[in-house]
Amino acid sequence: MTYVKLILFIVAILISVLGGKKLKINAGLIAIGFAFIFGVTITGLGVNGVVNLFSARLFVNMFLVTFFFGYATANGTMLSITMYLFKNFKGAPWLLPLLFFAIPFLMAFAGASTDSIILFLTPIAFAFIIEAKLPPVLASILLWATCAGSWAPWLTNYATFSSWFGESIGMEAAEAGFTKLFVVACVINISFMLISYIVLGGWKVKTSMEILGDEKIEITKEQKKTMYIILAVIAVLIIPTLIQLILPNPVTGWMKANLTIQVLSALGIIAMHLTKAADTNDVIKNQIPWGLIIMVCGMAMLMGEAGNLGVTETISALLESGSLPASAIIPFIAAVCGFLSLFVSGSVITPLIIALAPALVSYGVSGAAIIVASQMGMIATSISPYSMGGAICITGCPEKYSSKVGNQQLMLAIMMGAIVTLLAILGVFN
Repeated sequence: MTYVKLILFIVAILISVLGGKKLKINAGLIAIGFAFIFGVTITGLGVNGVVNLFSARLFVNMFLVTFFFGYATANGTMLSITMYLFKNFKGAPWLLPLLFFAIPFLMAFAGASTDSIILFLTPIAFAFIIEAKLPPVLASILLWATCAGSWAPWLTNYATFSSWFGESIGMEAAEAGFTKLFVVACVINISFMLISYIVLGGWKVKTSMEILGDEKIEITKEQKKTMYIILAVIAVLIIPTLIQLILPNPVTGWMKANLTIQVLSALGIIAMHLTKAADTNDVIKNQIPWGLIIMVCGMAMLMGEAGNLGVTETISALLESGSLPASAIIPFIAAVCGFLSLFVSGSVITPLIIALAPALVSYGVSGAAIIVASQMGMIATSISPYSMGGAICITGCPEKYSSKVGNQQLMLAIMMGAIVTLLAILGVFN
């Protein structure tokens, strides 16, 4: 019966994704339907329990950030910023797309929140890439690749996860695993980003004169107000983080912890409305990607049924049964984590791996290899629009491009998952 539930869960995912494309209906709506079917017939959650699976955090992240930057898109500020970059980055315009990788990567390297940086940059990145006549999906790739920087040995991620795994497999193996993960993630993500940059023509960005000629950039009063508000948000978001890194103190510590991108976006929306930067009703109607938000939040509700359907327990039982040869365990872990990460955040999957790690180590599997394979499997497919990482990257994509970009991100996630699994088979993570 347990395996039947696992099969039903996978079938529900496939029907939601493929059925949505075939029937031209939002995949999130189909996923919500399956979540309710499972909740009232199999898992016993009931209607209220299924409703509680709705991810308020995910919705708030996407809604507030797109609402805030929607003003900048509605009144043309994004376009003006893009034109300004074209006109003033002379000599090496081909480097401009790479800034959307370099800036968040270096900031993550310095300890800033990767999610906050990407949420802030995604509208600007998409506006630039689209105006430069490049494939919009390149914006998602450039931003997604930066997540490797957040695994540096001196950062919170490293300390938190190594100590977490350390309780299960020992600190020496955990630290060795996460040190190798940082190196492997940087090599794979940066290589993938550069290959995509070349294949998708990022280096073909025309010079400013070719794109704009002698056209003068005129900034309206509304656009100036918008720029001032955006700059204020940037300052409040970044400056306390930098000060806290150099000179820790309670004031900037409080600001870093509480003045998040969500809070600042909410305050920014109020400021935009009060200064009449754009018509708020128009922004709500035309600039917030409602279809994308429904898709991501709907799929998250279906993924929330995984635990109740016994999906994690089934995978655990298979690994602990000893039916897999030791040489197949690492590739299997990479493949399973990659598959799950297509649809859920890695934070949901990691506890499963930690719980399994001691038994796997007792079979002779390297603890460090378990860490690298599991985390790289999750990182590789996290560009999927149904996963937290991919959803954040696509947040700033205009509605007219979001469906195509979402499909492309899903295909890239599957491809990256296959590549990482192949590397695991070849013994790269051992």
